Amino acid sequence: MDYENKDEESTLPKATVERLLHSYTPKEMSISKESRELFINSCLEFLKLICVESTTICEKEKKKTISFDHFLKALEDKGFGDYIEACREIQVGYDKYIRNKPSRINKFKDSGLSLEELHMKQLELFQSAKKEFEKAFDEEPKQID
Repeated sequence: MDYENKDEESTLPKATVERLLHSYTPKEMSISKESRELFINSCLEFLKLICVESTTICEKEKKKTISFDHFLKALEDKGFGDYIEACREIQVGYDKYIRNKPSRINKFKDSGLSLEELHMKQLELFQSAKKEFEKAFDEEPKQID
């Protein structure tokens, strides 16, 4: 199966790239546009490489979801085994974050309102927003001198 990404518009957010580059370089040092582009393209190639390898491993195991273990195996297979321990540490931190993250369901339970009451409040908010929207179009346009 051919996994090569034909989408030429795949890129990384410029603000994120800028932040990364400037967080690891001295303030007095500038980074050329060509260097930024090379950095972005290198990151994209790395992501594609690991993604394709993870997908291949997943398919060999006849699975339909790429797991964290598939990702780690892809790193190992492509010669990036030195990063596996750091990835495991990040995963542990992520798991803790997910466990402690308040869920939407708990928010509703803690509100003290029934689902019907919450639904009525939502409908009221929609009506209020609709009135505000319509009111904005009912006013006379302001003259700009």
